[in-house]
Amino acid sequence: MMGNATDHLDEAARRLRAAPAGPIRLGIGGRSIGCVADVDGVRRWLRVVAVPESDVHPLVWTGTATAHALPRSVRRPAMQGGTEWYTGGTRIRAEVIDYIEEKVCSDTEVLRTELDLTAGWWRSLRASLDALAAQPTERVPRTQEQLRRVLVRLFGPSIDPTVGTWVTAHGDLRWSNITRRTPYLLDWEFWGAAPAGADAATLYCTSLLVPTVADQVYDQFGDVLTSRDGRLSQLCVAVQLLRHADHGDLGDPLRKLIDGILPTLTN
Repeated sequence: MMGNATDHLDEAARRLRAAPAGPIRLGIGGRSIGCVADVDGVRRWLRVVAVPESDVHPLVWTGTATAHALPRSVRRPAMQGGTEWYTGGTRIRAEVIDYIEEKVCSDTEVLRTELDLTAGWWRSLRASLDALAAQPTERVPRTQEQLRRVLVRLFGPSIDPTVGTWVTAHGDLRWSNITRRTPYLLDWEFWGAAPAGADAATLYCTSLLVPTVADQVYDQFGDVLTSRDGRLSQLCVAVQLLRHADHGDLGDPLRKLIDGILPTLTN
């Protein structure tokens, strides 16, 4: 997408009657771009995703649009409009979303600096995640069978990967997807059914380099993190993070976490 990102953004702005009004921000891998835009006199966020037609994942592709139906008790920016089109074997989707004028907790997916988060912030986050968990959904980013295959391949047949309770989760709740003040939850591509505790596990695993924040996560979500599904979720998140080539110094804490959890999930 890098070579023609500007072309896609310009076309998206034309189709959605949006006037770009800020610097362009590239998403991970250059797959998406976005910027602040003026839409009928209101500041919005204009986001464009472009991928080869053969790489389109239907569930991920419709994440932002389908999240629009979630209740407002789940704090998130609302989608205000969207469109999609094809060109040269590439599928493009453009969306106009509420612009949230708050800083995110981290500019990177893994937290590396201290955060001063109030008790009210934690209550609001928990309320959003609890409200989200209670919503019915037919979106299933990863099935039980997919989890089983991965975990058995990595840890052998003695592991029991059975999920006891599936809930609706954000699916990518890293610190770069949460704002510092409200908090709002951003980037809804991967939301859907997940083992209970999956979102808390993602927060916890991506905060291990900042022990004070990791301790806060555990204090706030200990009820789900200590459950069997919560431990299974931590294992799954740790495995996923370790598969990234850029996990860097998070590797040792993640492996230590896995070593502690694994005996509790094996027969």
